[in-house]
Amino acid sequence: MSFTPSGTIFNQNDTFTLDSFVTFSGYNAVGMSYWLETAPGTQSFFHITAETYLTFTDGTQPGWPNEFDFPMTNGVDAGMFATHNDLGGTLVDVSNPTPPGTYQVSHITFSITGAAPGTYTFFTTTTNPRPSVVSDSNFNDNNLPQASFTITVVPEPGTLALLALAGAGLGLVVYRRRTATR
Repeated sequence: MSFTPSGTIFNQNDTFTLDSFVTFSGYNAVGMSYWLETAPGTQSFFHITAETYLTFTDGTQPGWPNEFDFPMTNGVDAGMFATHNDLGGTLVDVSNPTPPGTYQVSHITFSITGAAPGTYTFFTTTTNPRPSVVSDSNFNDNNLPQASFTITVVPEPGTLALLALAGAGLGLVVYRRRTATR
Protein backbone atom coordinates (compact mmCIF):
# COMPACT_ATOMS: atom_id res chain seq x y z
CA MET A 1 0.00 0.00 0.00
CA SER A 2 1.19 3.53 -0.68
CA PHE A 3 -0.12 7.06 -0.24
CA THR A 4 0.14 10.39 -2.01
CA PRO A 5 -1.02 13.38 0.08
CA SER A 6 -2.01 16.64 -1.63
CA GLY A 7 0.95 18.29 0.08
CA THR A 8 3.26 17.87 3.04
CA ILE A 9 2.92 21.19 4.89
CA PHE A 10 -0.42 22.37 6.26
CA ASN A 11 -1.79 24.96 8.67
CA GLN A 12 -3.22 24.08 12.08
CA ASN A 13 -6.84 24.23 10.83
CA ASP A 14 -6.44 23.11 7.23
CA THR A 15 -7.76 20.37 4.95
CA PHE A 16 -5.89 17.99 2.68
CA THR A 17 -6.56 14.99 0.49
CA LEU A 18 -4.88 11.62 0.29
CA ASP A 19 -4.79 9.21 -2.63
CA SER A 20 -4.28 5.58 -1.58
CA PHE A 21 -2.91 2.82 -3.80
CA VAL A 22 -2.57 -0.94 -3.39
CA THR A 23 -0.32 -3.37 -5.23
CA PHE A 24 -0.83 -7.13 -5.13
CA SER A 25 0.33 -10.11 -7.17
CA GLY A 26 -0.28 -13.84 -7.39
CA TYR A 27 -4.06 -13.65 -6.99
CA ASN A 28 -7.19 -11.82 -8.12
CA ALA A 29 -8.82 -9.56 -5.52
CA VAL A 30 -12.44 -8.92 -4.58
CA GLY A 31 -11.85 -6.33 -1.88
CA MET A 32 -9.68 -4.96 0.85
CA SER A 33 -9.82 -3.64 4.38
CA TYR A 34 -7.49 -1.06 5.86
CA TRP A 35 -7.45 1.41 8.69
CA LEU A 36 -5.14 4.32 9.33
CA GLU A 37 -3.67 4.98 12.74
CA THR A 38 -1.85 7.82 14.46
CA ALA A 39 0.03 8.33 17.72
CA PRO A 40 -1.80 8.86 21.02
CA GLY A 41 -2.36 12.52 21.85
CA THR A 42 -2.70 13.45 18.17
CA GLN A 43 -5.84 11.50 17.28
CA SER A 44 -8.29 14.32 18.03
CA PHE A 45 -6.62 16.72 15.56
CA PHE A 46 -7.47 14.72 12.43
CA HIS A 47 -10.86 13.83 10.94
CA ILE A 48 -11.71 12.02 7.71
CA THR A 49 -14.60 13.97 6.22
CA ALA A 50 -15.10 12.18 2.88
CA GLU A 51 -13.87 9.23 0.84
CA THR A 52 -14.33 8.30 -2.81
CA TYR A 53 -13.92 4.59 -3.56
CA LEU A 54 -12.23 3.89 -6.87
CA THR A 55 -11.26 0.22 -7.39
CA PHE A 56 -13.32 -1.56 -4.76
CA THR A 57 -16.33 0.72 -5.09
CA ASP A 58 -18.64 -0.71 -2.44
CA GLY A 59 -17.35 0.92 0.75
CA THR A 60 -17.01 -1.52 3.64
CA GLN A 61 -17.96 0.95 6.38
CA PRO A 62 -18.64 4.37 4.85
CA GLY A 63 -19.50 7.13 7.25
CA TRP A 64 -18.11 10.56 8.12
CA PRO A 65 -16.57 11.99 10.04
CA ASN A 66 -14.36 8.95 10.45
CA GLU A 67 -12.45 9.62 13.67
CA PHE A 68 -9.19 8.17 15.01
CA ASP A 69 -10.91 6.83 18.13
CA PHE A 70 -10.15 3.09 18.23
CA PRO A 71 -7.28 2.18 20.62
CA MET A 72 -5.05 -0.53 19.14
CA THR A 73 -3.64 -3.03 21.64
CA ASN A 74 -1.53 -5.59 19.72
CA GLY A 75 2.00 -5.78 18.30
CA VAL A 76 3.50 -2.74 16.58
CA ASP A 77 0.06 -1.09 16.60
CA ALA A 78 -0.20 -1.11 20.42
CA GLY A 79 -0.85 2.37 21.78
CA MET A 80 -1.88 3.85 18.42
CA PHE A 81 -5.38 5.12 17.60
CA ALA A 82 -7.02 3.72 14.45
CA THR A 83 -9.87 5.07 12.36
CA HIS A 84 -13.34 4.15 13.56
CA ASN A 85 -14.46 2.83 10.16
CA ASP A 86 -12.73 0.55 7.66
CA LEU A 87 -11.41 2.62 4.72
CA GLY A 88 -11.54 -0.32 2.29
CA GLY A 89 -14.25 -1.68 0.05
CA THR A 90 -15.34 -4.61 -2.07
CA LEU A 91 -16.29 -5.15 -5.67
CA VAL A 92 -19.96 -4.81 -6.45
CA ASP A 93 -19.65 -7.94 -8.61
CA VAL A 94 -17.31 -10.37 -6.78
CA SER A 95 -17.68 -12.87 -9.62
CA ASN A 96 -15.44 -10.56 -11.69
CA PRO A 97 -12.33 -10.14 -9.48
CA THR A 98 -9.61 -7.54 -10.06
CA PRO A 99 -6.42 -9.00 -11.59
CA PRO A 100 -2.96 -8.50 -10.01
CA GLY A 101 -1.50 -5.02 -10.39
CA THR A 102 -1.37 -1.55 -8.84
CA TYR A 103 -4.63 0.33 -8.34
CA GLN A 104 -5.78 3.58 -6.78
CA VAL A 105 -8.30 2.48 -4.20
CA SER A 106 -9.55 5.74 -2.75
CA HIS A 107 -9.38 9.50 -2.49
CA ILE A 108 -9.76 10.65 1.13
CA THR A 109 -10.39 14.15 2.50
CA PHE A 110 -8.99 15.08 5.92
CA SER A 111 -9.62 18.11 8.09
CA ILE A 112 -7.14 19.28 10.70
CA THR A 113 -8.54 20.89 13.85
CA GLY A 114 -6.19 22.80 16.13
CA ALA A 115 -3.15 20.59 15.65
CA ALA A 116 0.01 21.76 17.38
CA PRO A 117 2.85 22.61 15.01
CA GLY A 118 4.97 19.54 14.32
CA THR A 119 5.36 16.42 12.20
CA TYR A 120 2.64 13.77 12.13
CA THR A 121 2.96 10.28 10.68
CA PHE A 122 0.02 8.04 9.82
CA PHE A 123 0.36 4.27 9.35
CA THR A 124 -1.83 1.45 8.10
CA THR A 125 -2.77 -1.01 10.82
CA THR A 126 -1.19 -4.46 10.77
CA THR A 127 -2.64 -6.50 13.65
CA ASN A 128 -5.98 -7.78 14.96
CA PRO A 129 -8.64 -6.71 15.47
CA ARG A 130 -8.04 -4.40 12.48
CA PRO A 131 -5.45 -5.90 10.13
CA SER A 132 -5.01 -4.27 6.71
CA VAL A 133 -5.61 -6.98 4.10
CA VAL A 134 -6.54 -7.66 0.48
CA SER A 135 -9.17 -10.40 0.01
CA ASP A 136 -8.54 -12.75 -2.89
CA SER A 137 -11.20 -14.41 -5.06
CA ASN A 138 -11.32 -17.34 -2.59
CA PHE A 139 -12.01 -14.82 0.21
CA ASN A 140 -8.62 -15.46 1.84
CA ASP A 141 -7.05 -12.47 3.55
CA ASN A 142 -3.58 -11.44 2.33
CA ASN A 143 -1.85 -9.15 4.84
CA LEU A 144 -0.52 -5.83 3.64
CA PRO A 145 2.86 -4.58 4.88
CA GLN A 146 2.61 -1.44 6.98
CA ALA A 147 2.62 1.75 4.91
CA SER A 148 2.83 5.36 6.06
CA PHE A 149 2.74 9.01 5.09
CA THR A 150 3.91 12.10 6.95
CA ILE A 151 2.67 15.69 7.07
CA THR A 152 3.98 18.78 8.84
CA VAL A 153 1.68 21.25 10.57
CA VAL A 154 2.91 24.85 10.79
CA PRO A 155 1.47 27.80 12.73
CA GLU A 156 -1.33 29.79 11.13
CA PRO A 157 -0.12 32.93 9.29
CA GLY A 158 -1.87 35.12 11.90
CA THR A 159 0.12 33.41 14.64
CA LEU A 160 3.36 34.08 12.76
CA ALA A 161 2.40 37.75 12.35
CA LEU A 162 1.76 38.05 16.10
CA LEU A 163 5.10 36.41 16.88
CA ALA A 164 6.88 38.80 14.50
CA LEU A 165 5.12 41.78 16.10
CA ALA A 166 6.05 40.56 19.59
CA GLY A 167 9.67 40.11 18.48
CA ALA A 168 9.78 43.62 17.04
CA GLY A 169 8.29 45.01 20.25
CA LEU A 170 10.89 43.22 22.35
CA GLY A 171 13.64 44.53 20.09
CA LEU A 172 12.32 48.08 20.53
CA VAL A 173 12.28 47.71 24.34
CA VAL A 174 15.88 46.45 24.35
CA TYR A 175 16.96 49.28 22.04
CA ARG A 176 15.31 51.94 24.23
CA ARG A 177 16.87 50.49 27.40
CA ARG A 178 20.32 50.57 25.81
CA THR A 179 19.79 54.15 24.63
CA ALA A 180 18.55 55.25 28.09
CA THR A 181 21.62 53.84 29.89
CA ARG A 182 24.14 55.76 27.71
